[in-house]
Amino acid sequence: MHHIRRPILRFVLRVITRPWWTLGVTLSVTAICVGLAVWRLSISTDQSKLFSRDVPFFRDFVAFGKEFPENEGLYVVVQARDVQSPPGAGRWAAVAEAVAARVRGLTGEVRAVSARVSPEELGRQGILFESPAEMREEVEGVRRMLPMVRIFGEAGGVTALLGKTRIERFLGAFGAAGAEPETARFVSLVVNSWTQTLRSAAAGRPVLPDLALLGGNDPRRMGYFYVPDQQHPERRLLLIKVVPREDYTSLTAISENVEAIRAAVAEGARGFPEFDVGVTGRPALDADEMRTTDTDSTRAEIVALTAVFIGLVALLRSVWLAVAAELALGVGIAWTFGWATLTLGELNLLSIVFMLALIGIGMDYLVQILSRYRSERAARNDPRRIWVAVFRQVGAPINTATLGAAGAFLVSMLTDFEGAADLGLIAGGGLILCLLAGYTFLPALLTVWPGGGNRMMGRWGGGEMGSGKKRMMGSGGDGEKGSEGNDMPPPYLPISPSISSSSRWWLGPAIWGVLLAVGVPFAMKTRFNPGLLELQAPHLRSVQLVRKLETWSAVVLSRDLNALRAARDRLAGAQTVGRTESVLDAWDNYEALKKSPLPEVAWAEPGAMAAEDVGRIVERAEGLAEAWEKGSGFRVQGSGGEAADAVAALRGFVVEVRKVDAAEAAKRLSAWEVGFIGDLKEMLAAFRPGPPDLATAPAALREHLIGQSGVYALNIYPKKDLWNQANLVAFVKEVEGRIGGTPGVTLTGIAHNIAHSTAAIRSSFIRSTLYALGLIVLLVWIDLRRVGQTLAAISVLGLGLPMLVALMGLFRVDWNFANFFGLPILIGAGHEYGVFLVHRYREALGYPRRRAWAGWDVADRALLLCAFVTSSSFGFFFLLAHHRGLKSLGLVMALGSACIYLASVVAVRPLLRRRLSRLATNSQKNASTQDQQEVILR
Repeated sequence: MHHIRRPILRFVLRVITRPWWTLGVTLSVTAICVGLAVWRLSISTDQSKLFSRDVPFFRDFVAFGKEFPENEGLYVVVQARDVQSPPGAGRWAAVAEAVAARVRGLTGEVRAVSARVSPEELGRQGILFESPAEMREEVEGVRRMLPMVRIFGEAGGVTALLGKTRIERFLGAFGAAGAEPETARFVSLVVNSWTQTLRSAAAGRPVLPDLALLGGNDPRRMGYFYVPDQQHPERRLLLIKVVPREDYTSLTAISENVEAIRAAVAEGARGFPEFDVGVTGRPALDADEMRTTDTDSTRAEIVALTAVFIGLVALLRSVWLAVAAELALGVGIAWTFGWATLTLGELNLLSIVFMLALIGIGMDYLVQILSRYRSERAARNDPRRIWVAVFRQVGAPINTATLGAAGAFLVSMLTDFEGAADLGLIAGGGLILCLLAGYTFLPALLTVWPGGGNRMMGRWGGGEMGSGKKRMMGSGGDGEKGSEGNDMPPPYLPISPSISSSSRWWLGPAIWGVLLAVGVPFAMKTRFNPGLLELQAPHLRSVQLVRKLETWSAVVLSRDLNALRAARDRLAGAQTVGRTESVLDAWDNYEALKKSPLPEVAWAEPGAMAAEDVGRIVERAEGLAEAWEKGSGFRVQGSGGEAADAVAALRGFVVEVRKVDAAEAAKRLSAWEVGFIGDLKEMLAAFRPGPPDLATAPAALREHLIGQSGVYALNIYPKKDLWNQANLVAFVKEVEGRIGGTPGVTLTGIAHNIAHSTAAIRSSFIRSTLYALGLIVLLVWIDLRRVGQTLAAISVLGLGLPMLVALMGLFRVDWNFANFFGLPILIGAGHEYGVFLVHRYREALGYPRRRAWAGWDVADRALLLCAFVTSSSFGFFFLLAHHRGLKSLGLVMALGSACIYLASVVAVRPLLRRRLSRLATNSQKNASTQDQQEVILR
């Protein structure tokens, strides 16, 4: 054994010479790594850490999120179950307040809750913060109300002919007005307030109508966030904005917050069965995605490890060897945790899946080692000779395969996608550590406990094992001298067969070529789908609801209102822009009201009502109710239920007033007149506000328009659905083209960030794939040092990956931001099949008698087991995952591994064996010719 010259083989000899010492060191390092990870390794679920902040567009977006925290909030979505007959505004308001109250109680999970911006908080400037279109609508509505306002507010004029009291005039005015919906709602609102005033226990304290309810079934009039459903614009949703407390220190922290909010929402909505209430928004989507991926990953990893174990037992025909492989993989994973702790100290949403790579790829190297170990152990007893023989054959290919796969991960560090870079660093290092476990822990373990009932023990040194067996590898022990002294490998077969080649050797490559040709049309159908929402589990409530919200926008930020206005002016006429929203709207509304003010009202205080006045009021109420009920002489234009409600209100008032003493009724109705006139004054005063003052505006409104540092936001909303990638690109391109070059502004927003980050991620993946391919070609060439053999090894990728693309087209599976990441991994993991095949070819070429490549031998079985391990590990993600991104990644990795393996054994293996056959035939011809020449010479 002292003839061994290769450093790796000498290292292995040291390991198995001191197996207990090696086990002690490796297990101690394992314990240290686990303890270090538990102590120092943290998990961050902050998606802002997945991309480099050195990139301007992402840096601006992160800063925007800090300036406007509401953009990181979630939404409680309230929608009517019966869209044909939605509940009244009062029920919408009640459910909003009930839910908001429950959520506000979660002080540990919630930072802020906003159910509405109440008109009372806004005061007189409330009208300014309506959209210009809504403000114009409200102004026109007040203009139509002015005749009624004058009836109550003015003392003389034509209206005095309608009656002595203001209430009598009001009822008499409808002798010339029809029961149109708006009129009927106003009458119902006013008359019901009279009834409630008469019923009030406190005389002199009238119950005044809430004029905000004049909007009918529109909670927006009361300040609630009542918005169109983006999927069905004719329907309406009520939103409650919630900003949860951020906790990115564990996988479950944000999920626990969101689940607590969901529970509070469900409890608050319990008494409102007419509504369907759910939670969505970025935190909810993130929480659901993390919970789904965590559950999918855990379940798939457990099933994959189990399936791999069963496969190892079946193909290695040894439970103990399968256990040893799992233990060695466990040691490699533990070391990887230590590596992650020392290098990064933190796992992110991508790097936490490194175990998937180690199970699916790292186990391959252990499989190669164990397959050769089983073969060599059947022919040898000395563990030193067994392990030297094992690593003489598999050392070079597993080293190349490991470095190639690790390099495929590590090259992602050259991109700006920090999430993938962290995964690349951890998984790349982890694969190398798994290989190191195969060089240290695994040989030491199997030396101490070889399994099979033959425990190898003896005195180590220059002598033999205590078994007393004759040295199998001594001088002349096998009749041939190897490159590392006399320690030659035993034959794989009882006899050394001649290398033969079937006459149908071309059949496999021909079939594969035909399949590739047939697959070309299907491959052309494979596209790249950049949709992010389509990666998530479709059954999730948050995924279904988010499509209903106006979540897409671009944002212009500036500290100068003039610069903001210049940016807005540049968007005028933009084909993709639907509307903008900013504090500039308030200034526009202010200027519009100044230019076209409402007419003045000559306010006059009403006189005290007498008891006899009540009788005339009752007569007017009865007459109006009868007229509207019959509809004779009046214009009833689509009033429907509103007219019926007004009639019911009038008859209810008549019944109630007759229950009360006339003098008392007069007193209470007089107080109502005074109070109502005061409300009308306030209502009209709101249409004569002063300049906008954000300092006195409610926090929910202020934080939407101006950032925490005082920067103003111009929100730009699209005309079309930006979940469609083509619409997103067109919108961002046009906005950037118009805003670009505007001094003093910064363009950002979710649309801008998604468009650029997806493009950058796609570019990063493409570069990673090219880097990985170039690195692997270089590594394989350094290993094989033959251009032809290097091309043969790499050809498995050129033959296998096109078949994968064809199958994706056949099954209508597109590339996306989950499975596209698998392409460089496939290149790193798949090239190993070609490397192992070419090394098997070189082995047979170097030892044609002892290592003849005849039949399905140990190297072929090892390659099959590697393919099974990789394909099954990733395949269970496809079978078990609910997250569509993980599901597609599992499918692509499983199919890709299978395609590359099949290309290897169907197309490349026959060609290599054919090459061996031809070389053997030429060698025999040369030998025969030389023998004939010697006979002639004799």
